[in-house]
Amino acid sequence: MAAGLTPLAAAPANADVTTKIAAFPYTQAWSNAAAITANDSWSGVTGVQGYLGQDITTLSTGVDPQTLLTESAVANDTDVIANQATPNTNTGGGVAEFDGIADPSIALQGSGTADAPYVAFNLDLTGQSNVTFAFNARDLDGSADNAAQQIAVQYRVGASGSYTNLPDGYIADATTANAATQVTARSVALPAAVNNQSSVFVRVITSNASGSDEWVGIDDVSVTAAGGTSALALTNPGPQTSTVGTPIAPLTLTAGGGTSPYTFSATGLPAGLTLAAGSNEITGTPTTAEAPSVTVSVTDNGGATDSKSFVWTVNPAAAVIPIAQIQGTGATSPVAGQNVKTQGVVTASYPTGGLNGFYIQTPGADTPDASDAIFVYGGTSGFTTYPAIGDSVQVSGQANEFSGATQITATDAGVTPVSPSLGTVTPKTVIPGTDCELPGTACPTQAEYDVAREVAEGELFQPTAPWTASDVYDGGPAYNDGTNSGSFRGEIGVVANSTKPLVAPTEVIDAQATALVNERKKYNAAKRIILDDGSSWTYSTTQHQNDPFPWFTKTRNPRVGSAITFPKPVIFTFGFNAWRILPQTQVVGDSTGAIDFTQTRPAAPQNVGGDVKLATFNVLNFFPTTGEEFVTSGLGTCTYFRDRDGNNITNNSCNPNGPRGAANDANLQRQRDKIVAAINTADADIVSLEELENSVKFGKNRDFAITKLVEALNADAGAGTWAFAPSPSAANLPALADQDVIRSGFIYQPANVALVGESVVLSTQSSTGGDFEDAREPLAQAFKKVGTPDNRAFAVIVNHFKSKGSGTPDPDGQGNANDRRVLQAQRLVTFANDFKTQRGISRVFLAGDFNAYSQEDPIQVLEAAGYTSLDSSSNPDEETYNFDGQIGSLDHVLANDAALADVNAVDVWDINGYESVYYEYSRFNSNATDLYTANPFRSSDHSPEIVGINTGAPSAPGAVDTTVTGTVGTITYGTAGAVSVKVVPASATGTVTVSRGVDVLGSVVLASGQGTVTLPAKSLPVGSHVLTLTYPGDSAHKPSTGAVTAVVVKAMATIKATVKPKRVVAGKTRARVVVTVAAEGFTPTGKVKIRVGGHVYQARLVDGRAVVRLKKFIKPRVYRAKVAYLGDATTQVARTTVRIKVKRR
Repeated sequence: MAAGLTPLAAAPANADVTTKIAAFPYTQAWSNAAAITANDSWSGVTGVQGYLGQDITTLSTGVDPQTLLTESAVANDTDVIANQATPNTNTGGGVAEFDGIADPSIALQGSGTADAPYVAFNLDLTGQSNVTFAFNARDLDGSADNAAQQIAVQYRVGASGSYTNLPDGYIADATTANAATQVTARSVALPAAVNNQSSVFVRVITSNASGSDEWVGIDDVSVTAAGGTSALALTNPGPQTSTVGTPIAPLTLTAGGGTSPYTFSATGLPAGLTLAAGSNEITGTPTTAEAPSVTVSVTDNGGATDSKSFVWTVNPAAAVIPIAQIQGTGATSPVAGQNVKTQGVVTASYPTGGLNGFYIQTPGADTPDASDAIFVYGGTSGFTTYPAIGDSVQVSGQANEFSGATQITATDAGVTPVSPSLGTVTPKTVIPGTDCELPGTACPTQAEYDVAREVAEGELFQPTAPWTASDVYDGGPAYNDGTNSGSFRGEIGVVANSTKPLVAPTEVIDAQATALVNERKKYNAAKRIILDDGSSWTYSTTQHQNDPFPWFTKTRNPRVGSAITFPKPVIFTFGFNAWRILPQTQVVGDSTGAIDFTQTRPAAPQNVGGDVKLATFNVLNFFPTTGEEFVTSGLGTCTYFRDRDGNNITNNSCNPNGPRGAANDANLQRQRDKIVAAINTADADIVSLEELENSVKFGKNRDFAITKLVEALNADAGAGTWAFAPSPSAANLPALADQDVIRSGFIYQPANVALVGESVVLSTQSSTGGDFEDAREPLAQAFKKVGTPDNRAFAVIVNHFKSKGSGTPDPDGQGNANDRRVLQAQRLVTFANDFKTQRGISRVFLAGDFNAYSQEDPIQVLEAAGYTSLDSSSNPDEETYNFDGQIGSLDHVLANDAALADVNAVDVWDINGYESVYYEYSRFNSNATDLYTANPFRSSDHSPEIVGINTGAPSAPGAVDTTVTGTVGTITYGTAGAVSVKVVPASATGTVTVSRGVDVLGSVVLASGQGTVTLPAKSLPVGSHVLTLTYPGDSAHKPSTGAVTAVVVKAMATIKATVKPKRVVAGKTRARVVVTVAAEGFTPTGKVKIRVGGHVYQARLVDGRAVVRLKKFIKPRVYRAKVAYLGDATTQVARTTVRIKVKRR
């Protein structure tokens, strides 16, 4: 996949509608192009301002804007995209000014960031009445997009508080597909409450539609009003419904017209409710079931009055019912909309983070067909006081559904303690539908696991089986329905009941084997769970940017493949299109102690041996020509992604055909430092590079960028360490207009390898109709080991095929433009054969970013031509990339048969694809937690692949024969081993490698012909193993191989048993024996057995620990419990005893 950057939202100007519209009638047709000239600035339009509406709703799409009555809490929510001309293709979302179309207009469009964009008008209606607000909603988008783009009109009196919806302004869908002709007129009479008010806000609002949003122009705005004061009018509250014993939400009485201030009164209120003198709010808790007729009245300052009557129904108090009865046996509650009363034990609580509630669960036996847990929501303001986890509470409130889960909405008065305690909740361990195995045939479908999981919604779990992180990219992991949360919401995609991350199906299954691919998809869907941070926050440059990221710190790095353990339980529930688990409280920063991740960063690549190392590395748009330089040089314009302080970090878009990558020199240095650290640590002799700047596109030498990279590498590693293969002459390149702004290239270490001849580009297929018109041309170069003749040269051809992001639509799961990549693979085969023939070379390596997984058509084309794709020797499951939470290799090194014979070992150094983007230079200062470090990790989005090659360099004339031998003592599993190696004669220099089959276990540099190779702990299973010793020779000594036998024995276990509680009473106490088993270097598995009091008990170890609950002892005396650990494949049996003193009372 072509490298790209996930955008950070730009920081708009911070402003409010401080000016007012005071002259009426008022019209606005947006014909003055000079009124709006800069993004996010409304200074030229009196009394009007647009907003993104970023946190007005937490729902993803399709929300009715009539229900969205709050305003954004984000300080810099102001928005306008100025000077636009292409509504068909502009997908920025928010508020835009289209002054480049025939009939200019401002317009609204929802998006993942612009949850509910709106334009607000601030009206000074002093002395005005009978106000009408009118406008035309114009469909400006003539594309095929066909979302239901809803429009609503709302008002409020004053500069703060909630809006009130005006139903007459609603438009269910203001757009039509494939046309930009629909115009929907709306004229809305504002209520009397606005009359004679000095600040009235009227806004037109949309929401993020389901589907591709369209731009809706808000044009031909008209506000008319009549002078003078209208008659006093009291707003009728309408029928009210309450419940005995449940506090009401305060009912606010409002009036308009007349002469303020107003005085309110009420008669006939239900028992328990009052309207305090001087107040306009009815409050209290009903005490009697009744349905009185209530009359409310208002008197203005001039003595005028108005009254309204309505029925207030008070229902009897609800009886306490089980949570399971509220949840019901279906997907929704059978009592939704009704007031309910229940009780349970608090299992999780969220006073911070915006969830504003807590979970309760019924302890004890599980209800088989309904959930025993539910979320208690405290409304937008939450509760004043939250119960503690473990408290027993009674809850009264209204049952309802939110985002696919049942909840109770309650107030502080609706939550009361229960005494005595209801007991404790025992967590479950296995999420329903996640315990299936590969190939996925037995895995449930989505419909099946939705049903199975519904009965566990909101319940407490503490998984004991392995779980693994699979999607750590940006906190907005992929969901099974193809959506995600769209920005950093503090979520991680995880795999339940698995030691491995999810794998892209076509990485491991032939893309043509549709049935098998579908089975793998079913497996992935069943296993994928979202790990939530227990908040609704968005950690981006516009929301909570000064609150620390959850999960990620400089020293704690959840990565793809990290094993997950649960020291504390979690909540399992459904929300926002995905099944998810939540910690019991909001995670802020490091999650250690609640949810733990193993730390798996590999400090260096595996030793691949050989006398030459070849690597391929996509360097993520390395552009020494920055965006700011591009603009300053007069070459074009750029927009940028910015940090939380508004500083430019990376280029968003530079036109025409401008640079990608860093916005300026400071960020270029951050990017370069990470790339340099990665390349110099990998220490390959040859590196094929992808996504280098093609500097000739900016009027510079074509090799300017690669020169700058080599200079930086040598500044770190030492002068002369690195060089680059020069580009072919301009005559041997495609026409400049046909070249991309990114290119491929080679760097190498001249101390060990040398160029043989010039590099060659496939230069005839880049123009329109050519196989590489939409991709980077292959670049071929011949290399040899220093000191060997040219006829020992081998070829490396670097590639960067068309990405999956655009082109011919994906017909079969291989991504867009698969047909183009197939053509490019076929053309590459011809190019490689031609180069091999022209240079008289037999060994050919194809390297680079092929944008195709290992079992997709393009790779199969190359394999059919005689090339073998090389997998990691130490871990064949390692891949170079992660997309949608699934790993797979887009980057490959392939070898023809002649080259394959020289391959010693292979490693994928997973420093990038398995890392979060927030460690990348492009996310510098995007959050209060500084995650940037100038190290190899997240130096790119693709991980490098490294191949060790035995070039078969002939020894110099007169080279002597050698023998290599070794000795190794018995190795105890879990500890490191040591192989002492010796090469005769002792004058031999170089390295000796120890391997088991294709797995390289270690190597050592000889000193006086000797050395010791350390074998990593657990690198060999228990048993006897013949290890291969390889000495590749040097200029005076011939190569040789030998063998040594290593014996690995089981580790000794240490066992400890304790009894709880310390006081055991005959006939009353069920004692527990806690058994812990340990071994050096690892945690044993298996079972323990306990014999005591004529009974035998067994239990399985979990994380080296087992708890065995004994039967009650009948007689008081001292019992001797015999405890045995039964061993496992790596650990010996161990035994101990423990005394249990049973007392009479």
